[in-house]
Amino acid sequence: MRAKRLSAAQKRQIASLGGASRARSLQAARRVADNFRYAAAIDALRRSSSRVTRLKAVKGRLPGLYPDQS
Repeated sequence: MRAKRLSAAQKRQIASLGGASRARSLQAARRVADNFRYAAAIDALRRSSSRVTRLKAVKGRLPGLYPDQS
């Protein structure tokens, strides 16, 4: 068969390429899993959207813009 015609160096090279390909595949799977964990953490930390009240005019200072206000 074909394996009998290959030299030992060629067989080692083919095996090495297979191992490198598997390592890249596992690394890609880890990165995808990390990205999903990151997205889940961001989603968990995200504030819920607050309702916006629209006004034509505001009496007084705007809330949250000045350091002496909480």
